Amino acid sequence: MPAEMTYIAARSGRTAMEAARLASSSTGLLGTATVLGALIVPLLAEWLGRRITLGFFFALMFFSIFLAFGYVFYMQEGAVGWFMVSAFFLGLGGANFIVYSFWLPEQYGTECRASAFAFTTNVGRSAAAGFTFLVGAGVRHFQTLGTPVGLTAFTFVVGIFLLPFGEETKGESLPA
Repeated sequence: MPAEMTYIAARSGRTAMEAARLASSSTGLLGTATVLGALIVPLLAEWLGRRITLGFFFALMFFSIFLAFGYVFYMQEGAVGWFMVSAFFLGLGGANFIVYSFWLPEQYGTECRASAFAFTTNVGRSAAAGFTFLVGAGVRHFQTLGTPVGLTAFTFVVGIFLLPFGEETKGESLPA
């Protein structure tokens, strides 16, 4: 977020100091929106169920990333303001990780709950580390940051297609 905002601000003619402030503000907005999302995730999960809630946040991430980096990043005018709006929705969508904190433990018995939680959350982190190299290769290939980052949005589409295979645990007690 800070690198992208700095680039957009500089491209729009802002000074280095203004670009730094905008980068800081956009990052703060992203974090604030993530906290707000984290507060509403449990309410949505109890109302809609775990799969639908996660699907909602995955869809929000897909559209936010794709629009922010595939479109707003390349806007010639008004990009700073729209990127700030994007920062809010990226932060809000980023709260999808909160679903894992209660949905994963609801799927595993006591004897393996901690191990299952640790394994499933760290597999995602390992995959994300690999994506860092793919994004770097994409930046080298496309000679820009926006397109490769925008393409990462499609990982959330894969997640949406996998959600029907997840066990819905709304209203169920923890397995023994």
